[in-house]
Amino acid sequence: MKQPSYFRSAPMRALDEWRCRRTVHAWRRQKRRDKTRSNLLRRLQALPHWHAAGQFLYVIGFAIEYILIQAGRSVRTLAWLLARGLLDFCAALLRPALATLEGLRPEEGAASPGQRLALAAGALGAVAAAAVFWLTVRAGLTRPYALRVELNGETLGYVTSEQVFEDARTTVAQRIANAQATLSEAGLADIGDSWEIWPTYTLAARPDDTMTETELVNALLLSTGGEWQEATAVYLDGELRWVCAEGDHLRSYLQSVLAPYRDPEDPDTRAEFLHDLLLTDGLYFADSVQSYGEVLGALQAEPEALTVRTVERRTVLEDIPYTVETRQSSEYTYGEIVTAQEGQTGIRRITQDVSMVDGVEVEVQTVGVETLLAPVTEIRLTGTQFKDWMYGSYNGFDFVWPVPEYRSISRWMGGGHNGADIAAPLGTPVLAAAAGTVTTTYTWNGIVTQGDWNSYGNSVVIEHEGGYSTRYAHLNQYVVSEGEYVEQGQLIGYVGSTGYSTGAHLHFEMYGPQGRFSARVVFPDAPTWNR
Repeated sequence: MKQPSYFRSAPMRALDEWRCRRTVHAWRRQKRRDKTRSNLLRRLQALPHWHAAGQFLYVIGFAIEYILIQAGRSVRTLAWLLARGLLDFCAALLRPALATLEGLRPEEGAASPGQRLALAAGALGAVAAAAVFWLTVRAGLTRPYALRVELNGETLGYVTSEQVFEDARTTVAQRIANAQATLSEAGLADIGDSWEIWPTYTLAARPDDTMTETELVNALLLSTGGEWQEATAVYLDGELRWVCAEGDHLRSYLQSVLAPYRDPEDPDTRAEFLHDLLLTDGLYFADSVQSYGEVLGALQAEPEALTVRTVERRTVLEDIPYTVETRQSSEYTYGEIVTAQEGQTGIRRITQDVSMVDGVEVEVQTVGVETLLAPVTEIRLTGTQFKDWMYGSYNGFDFVWPVPEYRSISRWMGGGHNGADIAAPLGTPVLAAAAGTVTTTYTWNGIVTQGDWNSYGNSVVIEHEGGYSTRYAHLNQYVVSEGEYVEQGQLIGYVGSTGYSTGAHLHFEMYGPQGRFSARVVFPDAPTWNR
């Protein structure tokens, strides 16, 4: 029997007072922490994008949990290997005993029947112990686990995953917030922080029965001690808006609104509300539940809440254009284009959902694309083989004609004209007459003059071996740079009409160790008109 306080010594009474004060202080600290956490949560939930931030943090937490689970599985695998090793060890221990039993046969007379029986019993006991150990380890490693949900130190039940726990807690918070909003609008007392719920969970062995999300929601709500009743929540575009006492009547009304737009004989057309309307049954705070008439009136007053759209599934066939692939071939003359493979247009089937409101198309959504006939690529071969007359030489140095796709030669060198004018369509490729290094690239400034560098327009000068060089003038554009080495026949630019020029053509000049010479000497068989 505990002594009364007046019989207790002074040190013991002082100890009791200290324990009492410590308990009171701990209780007050807990209350302050709970209040601080409640206020912090309320402020956080008032911040914009709070829900999105919470979802992001949840994804991070889920990833960490997954990593821990994977690590746990690795530990379980290690335990399995250790158990296997232990069994092998036990087997090794049993081998001498079995060998002893084998050696103690009756005909040898080395042991009595009682000794052999004792040895056999010991061996069987070792085998039984190893089997029990193995079954215990295996049962512990393969036993499933669950989350034990607790609230204020009491166990509410078990759930299979953290996702179920978080979804249930979110649903409870939404219902309490809806109840608080309903009370505020009705001018009734505000529930304040009195119903703030802070459930926790711990990992535990999985029982035979676990709770679903709905069961956990109901258990959490009932734990608040408030008055709850069965009702139907009405979500509009994902937001809880109303709680109706007669959910079946509300569902019937919504179906009657959709009925005139539905055709049972047309499986490709469906009717639905323009805005997402979702009805969910469950336990809800009694003071937040409204009558069928109140919810229906609020729903009808909501702009476009009951607007119906028809969605027709259509299928259309569409051509798939083929692509064109161009390849170079030395089997054909330069500039000649030969189709090696004809292109073929493909066909695809596109499935679309066409939404209409009051006969007006408001949205087209593609739900599927199926290729019925794949397109065939067209392959075109472009000749790179020069004609015989396009090869020429001067004093043993070889050249090629710089504009194989020209139209005509309007003028050769002579009479004060320093080069050959080779007329061609604007943009016709210009090639290097011989291999060499680009020594000059000149960009025209847009001013037409005569008798200076600007009169050449955009131009390129290439220096070849043996003291030879060539100039390409009036280019629309050049594609080489100074100091660059080019091969014979390499693209260096395109025919233009820049500088002192009256039409698209290439002004082509040729120089040797003895000075300028005419391209007509190098290419005597060049036709004036290229057909």
